[in-house]
Amino acid sequence: MSRQHMRVTTVSSSQSVTTSPAVLAGMQVGTDGANDPIITVYDGTDSTGAEIVPTASYDASALGLNGFVASYDKKAYNGIYVEITCGGAVEVTIDWRNT
Repeated sequence: MSRQHMRVTTVSSSQSVTTSPAVLAGMQVGTDGANDPIITVYDGTDSTGAEIVPTASYDASALGLNGFVASYDKKAYNGIYVEITCGGAVEVTIDWRNT
């Protein structure tokens, strides 16, 4: 099985990572060091799907990778959608693979 990666870079915005069935393998969060992002990951193409990573706020003042989240290996039957609320810059890297 191949491993695919997609980087989602945004400022106070949200984005679909894939619209196909997939497995969420992990997530890393980097911030601008000043603005705490609030992030939720959904099973689906928008924020109406089931949460596969619950809503969380990440501390922008932490050094380095500001919100590393360990591996998940959670099935997303309807795609993966990342919802981001942030007053500054945030970079969310989603590790995923096709099913």
